[in-house]
Amino acid sequence: MSGRTPYRSTFVSFSVASVLFLCVLGSAEAQTRQWPSERPPSPLAAREIKFPPYEIQTLANGLQVVAVLQHEQPAVSMRLLVRAGTSSDPRDKLGLAHLAASLLDQGTTTKSSQEINDEVDFIGASMGAGAGTDLTLCNMVVMKDSFETGMRILSDMVRHPGFAAGEIERQRQQMLSGLQVSADDPGYVADAVFDRLVYGFHPYGMPENGTPPTIASITRDDLLAFHARHFLPNNAILALVGDITAEEAFAAAKKIFGDWERRDLPAQTFIDPPEPTRRVIVVDKPDAVQTEVRVGHIGIPRKHSDYMAINLAIRILGGEGSNRLHQVLRTERSLTYGAQANFEAHKQTGDFQAETNTRSEATAEVLRLIVDEFWRLQRERVGDRELDGAKAYLTGSFPLTIETPESIAMQVVNALFYGLPLEELQNTRERVNAVTPDDVQRVAKAFLRPDRLSVVLVGNAKAFASQLGAVGFGSYETVQIADLDLTSANFRRSGTRAALGPARLQLQPPRSLLYQQAPIASRRSDEQTPDEAAKAMALVDRAIAAKGGLEKLRALKVIVARQTQASRRPDGESQVETTNYIQYPDRFRVEAPDLVQGYDGSRAWMKDRSGVHDAPDALSRDAALSLRRDVVPLLLAAKDGALAVRLLPDVKDPEGRLNHALELSASDLNPIVLYVDPETSMIRKRLFTANAPGRPIVEEQFSDYRSVDGIQFAFEATQKVGPLSVERKVTEVKINPPLDPALFKRPAS
Repeated sequence: MSGRTPYRSTFVSFSVASVLFLCVLGSAEAQTRQWPSERPPSPLAAREIKFPPYEIQTLANGLQVVAVLQHEQPAVSMRLLVRAGTSSDPRDKLGLAHLAASLLDQGTTTKSSQEINDEVDFIGASMGAGAGTDLTLCNMVVMKDSFETGMRILSDMVRHPGFAAGEIERQRQQMLSGLQVSADDPGYVADAVFDRLVYGFHPYGMPENGTPPTIASITRDDLLAFHARHFLPNNAILALVGDITAEEAFAAAKKIFGDWERRDLPAQTFIDPPEPTRRVIVVDKPDAVQTEVRVGHIGIPRKHSDYMAINLAIRILGGEGSNRLHQVLRTERSLTYGAQANFEAHKQTGDFQAETNTRSEATAEVLRLIVDEFWRLQRERVGDRELDGAKAYLTGSFPLTIETPESIAMQVVNALFYGLPLEELQNTRERVNAVTPDDVQRVAKAFLRPDRLSVVLVGNAKAFASQLGAVGFGSYETVQIADLDLTSANFRRSGTRAALGPARLQLQPPRSLLYQQAPIASRRSDEQTPDEAAKAMALVDRAIAAKGGLEKLRALKVIVARQTQASRRPDGESQVETTNYIQYPDRFRVEAPDLVQGYDGSRAWMKDRSGVHDAPDALSRDAALSLRRDVVPLLLAAKDGALAVRLLPDVKDPEGRLNHALELSASDLNPIVLYVDPETSMIRKRLFTANAPGRPIVEEQFSDYRSVDGIQFAFEATQKVGPLSVERKVTEVKINPPLDPALFKRPAS
């Protein structure tokens, strides 16, 4: 159950032409009894798990090679795992593993980054690299006829990275920029402080992305030394998955990796993390209107024999399939938009963590309720229904993780890395279903320590600190966010600015060093120079001209569109035909079989087979925001000065295309980032933060632009929110047809 802030809420997607409206129903269902509610549907019948055949060999140099034979697609996925990640960073070089990994696909000793990219593009392949807590992963996906070529590129990338000076500086600035953004994010701060609090000075507790001083101190010699020390065949696993035979796989591996020199591995010893200790850290952020809450303590490593039982226990506490925290905090008390519990299991150890956010004045109540749920899980035997729900989600979602060569390769290398038998991938359902309520209670009693929970609260301390004593947490430590130092025992920096420790979280590099790797929709909009503002408005003007021109966009009052929407969720797929009506600035109606939804400018409503229902206030508010996020109103509001406009550094998308990035924001509208095609000035992508549990990032991609009465509309679009996606294809668009105003009004019951 690793990962942060999963997006679980039910949503209805309205989309028309260049619009995809996200309306979150789950955030308001408890606010009105008129809104229809039903019991959740029963889980689908469990899919049979058929893990493809595999063979494992270890080469003479120690490289472990696994070949998984899957012939459904004429493709091969290659993943090479090196047993060294951020936990291998020297204390004064935090961020070294991340920087090294980011440079692996940016050129070798014989080929530049551009030459590598051209070679990969020529064979229609994809590649990448990244560092995790315990490992570094390099991957290559190719068509079958380019198998050996792709493996040679992968070998060159892993064994002979160029670490060119220019690429080092570019990646360094991306990391520094990312830290600057993260330091202003209360959720990131809460997670970072929680890790340090739980793991102490064990490497798992240190900032894995580094700090500005440590990143700035990393040299090319450091990168070369890190690579020489850890990137060895006897410290690596190579998984080859796809349309190949075992003979082909092992022959190619020996041919291309066989001369990789084996050397002695460095001895690596870690200090032990501290025992669970009751300690409360309050990070004071006076401008915060809500509090980020993290509660938990040290856990168990991935290879532990009780992994499956404790995994299900934490899922019952706050995971998919059964979530007590969400039920208590959200459904019963309306104290938060969502709550969850996570189980992070690493090589050495792990942690259990409950997390949520809430309004400042409810902080103490939320903390008390979370602690109560830890006690309840330990003291009370879980019911069969709760456990069955968690089991059903786990067994139902697992087949989705072994559907493609890439996902199979990831599962295989993870299993081998943690020393788990690959047979566990084949008998996952049996192992899950073998867990009983008695097992859950046993592991809860054995591993949970509700009396020794570590607590992190990030928010306006003045609004809630005085209440903590009344709920049993009268002893706490307060740290101003500007003084936070993750390398200090008391989390506080000492002395003046010149005497700062190497990991002061808020320390920002000079503005001239900043480089934005990718726009984040929730990032803070800094002040810009007049020249920067002029360039931003020039890009707005080009986008307006590409869309159809200012005159035509201002004249656009009504859109009627027919379309097909295909939704993909972890529990299955669905498709629906809809007719969509928009009347700018504040009305819409969506008609689908057996369902009509509308918004009349002040309230949202729905008509289904059971009758007509008013939507909760939260849904009505989100409907209005969805209309404001449409590209046409966004561009016009930017042109008229109703939105703050900021030009971000250019960004490459996953396909390698360069995009101009434009951020639009207002005091009552979360920042929205538009990716603009440099050649056509059309909008390729839109990013924004949803007003939903966990505040997930919504990503929308637009394509197949066609002219309708002189205005360019995207006839295809894809919206992604975590594991959920909606693909839309428009079949017909009408501009400014006459509409009866009553179309948007709530029908009589």
